[in-house]
Amino acid sequence: MMRLLTCGLAIALLVESPVSAQLAASPEPTVTATIDPARVVVGQKATLIVTVLAPNFMPAPPELPDFQVRNAVTRSLGAVNQVDHRGDVTYAGVRYEFAVYPQEPGSYAVAGDKITVTYAADPPQTRTVTIELPRISLDAFIPDAAQDLDPFVAAEGLTLEQSVKQSSQDLKVGDSLIRTVTVKADGTPAMLLPPASFARLDGLALYPGQPSLQDNLDRRTSALVATRTDEATYMLEKPGDYTLPAIDLAWWNVRDGKIERARADSIVLHVAANPAAPSHAAVEREPAAWNWRTPLAWLLDHWLLLAIAGFALALIAWCAPALVGSIRRQIANRRAAYRQSEAWFFERLEAALHEGNSNKAYLALLDWLKRFTPSPSVNSVDAFKQAAQDPELDQEIAGLESSLYGPHGRETSVWSPTRLIKLIRRARRRLLQFPAGSMAKQALPAELNPLATYREVMQRRPVAR
Repeated sequence: MMRLLTCGLAIALLVESPVSAQLAASPEPTVTATIDPARVVVGQKATLIVTVLAPNFMPAPPELPDFQVRNAVTRSLGAVNQVDHRGDVTYAGVRYEFAVYPQEPGSYAVAGDKITVTYAADPPQTRTVTIELPRISLDAFIPDAAQDLDPFVAAEGLTLEQSVKQSSQDLKVGDSLIRTVTVKADGTPAMLLPPASFARLDGLALYPGQPSLQDNLDRRTSALVATRTDEATYMLEKPGDYTLPAIDLAWWNVRDGKIERARADSIVLHVAANPAAPSHAAVEREPAAWNWRTPLAWLLDHWLLLAIAGFALALIAWCAPALVGSIRRQIANRRAAYRQSEAWFFERLEAALHEGNSNKAYLALLDWLKRFTPSPSVNSVDAFKQAAQDPELDQEIAGLESSLYGPHGRETSVWSPTRLIKLIRRARRRLLQFPAGSMAKQALPAELNPLATYREVMQRRPVAR
């Protein structure tokens, strides 16, 4: 007997151990995150890599957060499918890469974001889990040799170009000139490039245009080429010789680790006088004198139009009080009519149910039923339940009544305000579309094949001869 018990116990342990080990070792999805490099020059790229793996396969892509970092520009670099083998389990997933360009020196962190993964835990059954992303930090700095650069611009390469477009070959007063400055940089976003500074000169009116920003990203190499174009129009108002100053830009060469300078040369202009154009200075020195005859002549020429306008204004002023009073009365009447309507009392019922006060909710239900007239007979709780023909609604209303009028000290039916208003809405919509009378005419009898007693059958059935 003892030997049999020992053998049975050993067999049970052998059977149970693999099952327990299998349950304990059930594979789960994993999320890893790295950033390279962890310390980068301001304006340069740090690559955030997020890898999501799940056992078996994922029927849908993972749901990732936006990965927006404060005071940094974040760009998606794409995604690549991944396959990994861990023992006897095959993991499938996706590797995501994001470029992070810090705009200021300091510490940056990606933390608290969550990723939702749906995977085939036991095909065809799926399972959805939410995994918190590990904390990733990044430090951005400005090199000591570039501390005096203002603004600080870092790039692997940078060029500064300009173009000039004149409205005529020989400039004169009234002509225009457009100066365009284009900055191209490698390895930094366009929004981090500084705007061009256009000088303001007396005698030239300056009208800056909207900048144009463009980023060209090579998906294969992740190389970024940014372009910023600034444009300004100068209107030539006075004759003379002018010089538009040169535009200088000092920037940090990340590749060589030194400061370099880009320059757009100055522009020399000679503006000649234009006899056909009015003198701007003369206009400023000699303002036009006011002549009273001009407005008087205009009034005499348009007297009929002025008379009609005056009569219209007088008529409006005379009718305005009565018109305003009529509008106010119409608004008040509509408001009063609405406050006696079924829709307004139904809104009060919804508000009372949302409060969860059973007494207030029941009184609001009675007030609403007095005005709910899809059929003249539907004006009480019992009539409403009979017309609705909804057992769930009957149960909720019974729970509400039990909570109000049930014996104290005894357990009463539980009612749900949210469920009750949902059921009332459904019944209201159905009864307004199909009134109780029409539904009753089309309804089938409660018993299609009524059962009769043996005595009733024998009384109606003639005796066989």
